[in-house]
Amino acid sequence: MAQVISKRARDIEPSVTLSLTAKAKDLKAKGENVVALTAGEPDFDTPDVIKQGAIEAITRGETKYTAAEGIAPLRKAVAEMYSKKLGVPYTAAEVVISHGAKHSIYNALFALMDPGDEVLILSPYWTSYPEMVKILGGKPRIVELPKKTDYKLTPDIFNKQLSRKKKPKVLLFNSPSNPAGIVYRRDELDAIAKIVLESGIALISDEIYEFLTFSGWEHYSPVTLVPEIKNQTVVITGVSKSYAMTGWRVGFALAEKELAYRMAAFQAHATGCPNSVSQWAALEAVLKGAEDRDRMRVEFEKRKNLFGKRLARIPSIWYPEPGGAFYYLVDVSKLYKSCDVKDSFKFCEKLLNEQGLVVIPGGAFGCDKMIRFSFAASENEINRALDRFENFVRKYSS
Repeated sequence: MAQVISKRARDIEPSVTLSLTAKAKDLKAKGENVVALTAGEPDFDTPDVIKQGAIEAITRGETKYTAAEGIAPLRKAVAEMYSKKLGVPYTAAEVVISHGAKHSIYNALFALMDPGDEVLILSPYWTSYPEMVKILGGKPRIVELPKKTDYKLTPDIFNKQLSRKKKPKVLLFNSPSNPAGIVYRRDELDAIAKIVLESGIALISDEIYEFLTFSGWEHYSPVTLVPEIKNQTVVITGVSKSYAMTGWRVGFALAEKELAYRMAAFQAHATGCPNSVSQWAALEAVLKGAEDRDRMRVEFEKRKNLFGKRLARIPSIWYPEPGGAFYYLVDVSKLYKSCDVKDSFKFCEKLLNEQGLVVIPGGAFGCDKMIRFSFAASENEINRALDRFENFVRKYSS
């Protein structure tokens, strides 16, 4: 049989997070006694004011193609909201609406890098980052961040990467982060942003969890701290996480006008335009969703605190304290020997087989000593999951 599949396609791995989330749903549908803390999505329903906006859009007949870059009212509202929030002026022409933040990142990578260019990706990283770079013919340069820096990029580490023979074209940056919930403090991010400016490289700042920060932590955007980097930065955000709209698939990219134009031009050929009804729903989220957004954030913080109290009493594990998002990234490598496993994938397989608990192996995020829990679940589900995890750990703790 002729080999018709491209090498590029053979080199791409499926999303582990989506695959395991689907597996957990399948097991539950079959009546299996499983608990899953896998999904990176709010368990809340989309707020009524947003759903009503979609219903009204359908009634008005807003079901046709839109402009490739998105509907004008949404781009205008995003520009106004983020000009105020970031303290940097953006116009509607500097906003591109896409099929979720993931699509926005892909568009940005396409517009910023050429085949063979290197993209700095900080480990632990979101599982799709390296795959998107590879799809576009780029080379992911994985920077393994140490435990001693709380998995944060420091000026010293950054400058060492920039001093290498081949200079990276793009830094792909995420705060608050998936999978560890890491949030950079103002002084830490200010130092990174100044190095970006001086180096002249491009920055993709993934800020999809911007509104999901907890007590003692605050989200900052690099362009807020160093406004001069606007022309070499794409700010990525959207409605999925903060407004419980994951399935609506609407993301935003804010960038300098020419860069935004090139991203929209690529999108026009790749997908045509974002979903029309979802865009009108997203407009309601931007204009009227703040109260519901803040209510959900408060609930996530309660769950985060519950999760932390439960983890604190479990032996043989370590984890960085999340300042945002809805994840705990837990180091379980001390248990590998007693569990008779060699990596996070086998650990998670054993955890599922023995306890019926589904979580994400850290190897999917470039940190094979760890596993990721999502606390975007009810308190009852969190307690059920941690009962099983605690039983498993205590069984194998030396």
